[in-house]
Amino acid sequence: MRLAASAPVQRGWSPIGQPHQIVPQPHCRRSVLGALDYGANTLIHQIHSASIKRDTLVQFLEQVAQAAEPGKPTVVVLDNAKIHYGIDEAILHRWLVDRRLLLLHLPAYSPELNLIEIVWKHAKYHWRRFVTWTKEPIDAEIAQLLGAYGSTFEVRFS
Repeated sequence: MRLAASAPVQRGWSPIGQPHQIVPQPHCRRSVLGALDYGANTLIHQIHSASIKRDTLVQFLEQVAQAAEPGKPTVVVLDNAKIHYGIDEAILHRWLVDRRLLLLHLPAYSPELNLIEIVWKHAKYHWRRFVTWTKEPIDAEIAQLLGAYGSTFEVRFS
């Protein structure tokens, strides 16, 4: 999920006879990696200020594998982002053997099959406060928002 600090300017106004002027604001965007435990309705997430690379994804999936209940199979559903492919076969084999964790890639153009997309939609458009954040509080705001999933914020998938 990507979350920007403020929405793009759609309209503006200026006094009669004066040109329209906009003061540029510093760009503040965050990327979030998340894993939804559908059974327990809990969310594991990480916030990143830079673009997410494959190494970051592998570290996150390692965290998901460690959090998985031993002995029970865990299926991680992935969309078709480029970083979701090309994970080393030895790592995939270790996750499967040690943690019974399996990656399932969805068909192209089918976000409706990935339940976490519904959570991201609610987080972006329903739960978050619509304020312009600066770089300092955006991490705390996102952490508080996503940390409250399961208690304050919740999606029922029934």
